[in-house]
Parts: sequence; C-alpha cells; structure tokens
Amino acid sequence: MEKTGKEGACQPSPSQNHWNLAMDIKRVKDYIYWLYYQYLLITCSYVLEPWEQSMFHTITVTVFAMVVYTAYVFVPIHIRLAFEFFSQIFGVQPDSTVSVLN
Repeated sequence: MEKTGKEGACQPSPSQNHWNLAMDIKRVKDYIYWLYYQYLLITCSYVLEPWEQSMFHTITVTVFAMVVYTAYVFVPIHIRLAFEFFSQIFGVQPDSTVSVLN
C-alpha cells in the first residue's frame, strides 16, 4: 500500500534534518564568536599582544570565578542574617529552640 497525496510532504527528510542541525550549530558558533568579539571590544584587549591577551584572560577568568564563588558562599548567609535582623526590628519573634517541659 502506497501513500498517495501529500501526507508525508510536511515532514522533512533525514538529510534536511541533518542540514537544519548543521545550520543551528553554525548559528550558535557564530553567536559565540560574536560574543567573544564584543568582549574583546569592550575590554580593549584586542590591541594586546597574544601573550598579554592570555595573561589578561587568565586574570579576568580567575577574578570572575572568585566573585561567583564568594557570592555563592556568602550571599545566602547575609540574606539570612538580614532577614533575622529585620524580623526582630518589626516585632516578629523567632521560635525558641528550647522547649518548655511541664
């Protein structure tokens, strides 16, 4: 039994799927290159020599990683402390950790 008409016309063939995937990968790759180019322009590091660029990028990535780590470790603690501070100011009493025994 053969299918007649345009039942399968809307579905792309496997070669078209491969072509679409290759185009999507190319778009993502071009976008990443564009972002890197913007980074070079913003930081003016495109005028540096290659060894200077590698040193600059290493320092930049290290500082960024330290900032992210510090934020990850210390920001939740500060938010909790600020919440406790403001809850005491506005009259909300924290639950006691000592239970009263009769």
